Amino acid sequence: MPGPTVMFIRHAEKPDKDHKGVTPDGEHDEHSLSVRGWTRAGALAALFSEHTSRSGLTIPARIIATAPSHSYKSKREHDTALPTAQRLDLPIESTSIPDGYAELVADIRAADQPTLVVWHHGSIPDFIAGFDVSNVDEIPRTWPEDRFDLV
Repeated sequence: MPGPTVMFIRHAEKPDKDHKGVTPDGEHDEHSLSVRGWTRAGALAALFSEHTSRSGLTIPARIIATAPSHSYKSKREHDTALPTAQRLDLPIESTSIPDGYAELVADIRAADQPTLVVWHHGSIPDFIAGFDVSNVDEIPRTWPEDRFDLV
């Protein structure tokens, strides 16, 4: 029996030596998105809030993103999810990156809702491995460091 549609994206563009990170209010923050990242986050809000002809995409009823912690300070996943959450009037369910994904996968499956997951790119393949995947040939074995446009 097929489960819910679960769409994974990595956070949008991060700061680098030429592009500073900024908060939603425009304050400097090295743990937030770059201006280009905020632009992508806005474009993702349009993508995920409109019916699209791209197969496999749907309007999420749930958004999950990694949360900053003492050991993982990035706010980029939450920042990337923010415009979509605001546009769809959905809360962002923030969670830490777990050691194993079984509990989080079970929670997503049990909710049985289209879900957008905004995650740290290094651990997306491990997270996806817990699901039955319809497009397995399209999923990178390692998420490319320089790609911010994969769903």
